[in-house]
Formats: sequence, structure tokens, C-alpha cells
Amino acid sequence: MEGASTGAAMTMASLLSTIGEVFTAAVGWVGTVAEVIAGNPLLLVGVVLGFIGVGITLFGRLLHV
Repeated sequence: MEGASTGAAMTMASLLSTIGEVFTAAVGWVGTVAEVIAGNPLLLVGVVLGFIGVGITLFGRLLHV
């Protein structure tokens, strides 16, 4: 019985480790994208317009509910 619980603990530990690695990589990707967008004002305009469009869409849906 002890072998089974140890195997499950190792699997959970490796799963948590993998999730941590993916999260760290995702944060790095967000940082890289933010740097590129901040360095190119034309990209920043596109991102801002995208957020405005999403905001208008959500506000419109809230009014129709």
C-alpha cells in the first residue's frame, strides 16, 4: 500500500512542477509581448482598439440583458 501512495505523490509532485514551468514560461511570453507592443506604438494602437471593441461589445450585451 505504501508504494501506491508514494507513486501518487510523485505523480502529483511532477504535475505541480510541470504546471509551475508552464506558468513561468507564460509569464515570460507575456513580458516579451508587452515589450514588443510598448516598443512599437502602431501595435499599441491596435491592442487599445481591440480592448475598446471588447468593452463596447460587453457593455452592449449588459444593456440588452
